[in-house]
Amino acid sequence: MKVKNTTNVYVADYPFHNNLKKELVSILENYRDTQDEKLREYNNVKATMTSWNVTTPQIERLKKYVANEIYKFSPMLMVGDKREGDLNKLAWKDFWGNIYRKGEYALSHNHLPSNWSFVYFLKTKWYYSSLVFTDCGQKIRPKEGRFVCFPGHLLHHVPKHRYSETRITLSANIYYESLSMEYWINATRQVSLI
Repeated sequence: MKVKNTTNVYVADYPFHNNLKKELVSILENYRDTQDEKLREYNNVKATMTSWNVTTPQIERLKKYVANEIYKFSPMLMVGDKREGDLNKLAWKDFWGNIYRKGEYALSHNHLPSNWSFVYFLKTKWYYSSLVFTDCGQKIRPKEGRFVCFPGHLLHHVPKHRYSETRITLSANIYYESLSMEYWINATRQVSLI
């Protein structure tokens, strides 16, 4: 049995977008795909992807900003026994870039078991492919500097990119640290892009 339910999706604009774009776009436009043909066949993203856990100073700044926004968006995350520490601290696992060239797309998928999924529009035009929530058909129009946080179980996809200029997004999986094993959260080594 399938039960459909409403859920909140957080959409906001990052005020330091220009710094992030300046740091990353030229690197990502020339990035060599980390997937071999066999891996790409099984992956949901049919576009160039970076390593799973990339970082730069501006990416770390973005993560702090977004984590703070998630806490504001979902005040229940702040609930917890202060004697036990920050029970609902967010842990970023798997932060990567997606570089869509003409004809590339992403199949419908979710990010389970992550508590939150994250998409950031780094380089785009308003008429490029939207982020689409598959079950309800709701579309998030791309806008540079816009980010979207949503529960990891939500199915989403990206229709074919139809333009010759690249469409670049950043994505991540976010977990509650208290519900995850530390060795698992830290299992993927960070890779600096600069």
